Amino acid sequence: MTPVDNHNHILLAKITEMVASAKANNLSEFSITEHVSQFRKPRESIRFGAVHPSGRIFESLKEFKNEFSTVDQNTDSGMRIKCGLEVDFSPRFETKVGDFVNQEEWDILLCSVHEFEDGKDIERTVRGKADPAFAHEHWREYLRLEQMAVESDFVPFKVLAHPVRMSRATSVVPTDLDDLLLDLGRTARSRSKALELNGRDIDYSPALVRRLAAACSTAGCRVSLGSDAHHPDEVFRNMGIALALVKEFDLNLAD
Repeated sequence: MTPVDNHNHILLAKITEMVASAKANNLSEFSITEHVSQFRKPRESIRFGAVHPSGRIFESLKEFKNEFSTVDQNTDSGMRIKCGLEVDFSPRFETKVGDFVNQEEWDILLCSVHEFEDGKDIERTVRGKADPAFAHEHWREYLRLEQMAVESDFVPFKVLAHPVRMSRATSVVPTDLDDLLLDLGRTARSRSKALELNGRDIDYSPALVRRLAAACSTAGCRVSLGSDAHHPDEVFRNMGIALALVKEFDLNLAD
């Protein structure tokens, strides 16, 4: 199984440092997928509910793409470097974000849900709340939005990133979570999308990522591997665990 990492960022690190780390991990494919909220125009014109408080803001898509000219695409390592974005989904700004992203063609696009429909940050809303019913309600709302994202054509993405990201904020999950994940996997399969086994999520809740992998297996849904690295030492983070899940559940990897 060829090692790949489809989810990485350069808002806090130089692209040359991230690529060097990818080569050191002997990856065959390495994708830089910057947050759409790290670009000046959408950052200033859209009220994102969840953004990084620090890090580089790109003035344009062209400036971001020019970063890739600073790394050698034809090195002896044979590693392919992909240029892409992680695109926030919300019904509030679906069209506006889509219009911005679709100005350019991309090697890879990820879609992710970071906020509820009212604009409140997923993690900040749930973190520290002791009421299980509150957590259950918000898990269902989160997965409903992910269903909407997978069904949307606002950008031509192929991967839903970190589908169980709410696990960073709460260990409480609804009793029917496996059914909800199975429904998401079936929708993803019908839409020819993959669900991501995310390295950061494995840090917080390996058991929940395993349940996601099991749901993908039952649904016949493809998976994508992404460390979600923001620093060089995070590249390919926990992807050995993700690859073991791929093997255990006989999962198919996204192209």
